[in-house]
Amino acid sequence: MEENNNKTILRKIFKNLIILVLIIFYFNLINITYITTNENLITLITSISSIVLLFLSILLFEVAYHKDNGKLAINGIEILVIAFHTLTIWYVISRSNLSFQSYILFSTYAVLIYYILKSIIVYTEGKREYLKSLSDIHEIVNNNPIKKEAKKRKNK
Repeated sequence: MEENNNKTILRKIFKNLIILVLIIFYFNLINITYITTNENLITLITSISSIVLLFLSILLFEVAYHKDNGKLAINGIEILVIAFHTLTIWYVISRSNLSFQSYILFSTYAVLIYYILKSIIVYTEGKREYLKSLSDIHEIVNNNPIKKEAKKRKNK
């Protein structure tokens, strides 16, 4: 029983880490493209990639709605945040006077911290649910209130 629980928890964490690697790869691809091309082309590429990510998140929302799956919806929200981040890169850089590469680096660190915290939360929640399933106190203790009917006393 414990092996099955550990496998499901590790499978969830592994999926989160795969998504993390894909997002870091995406940010590195944007950074390499910025280094090798001119600014007009990178602006066009970031706009197109933002639109593609937006459509991907909408697709995930639709699949999550039809399957009634909250975890897919959360993944859709995460991709939507990445799409908005990609769309607003140039605005944030121009307003805060940061370099493009340092902003992408900070974004990569933020995503890395988010997914590490998410993996820790998934692990602790899975362990907590497993430990709750081991306890049989909820079966022993009955929380249903007992209703007593009022009875009339018989006088002798």
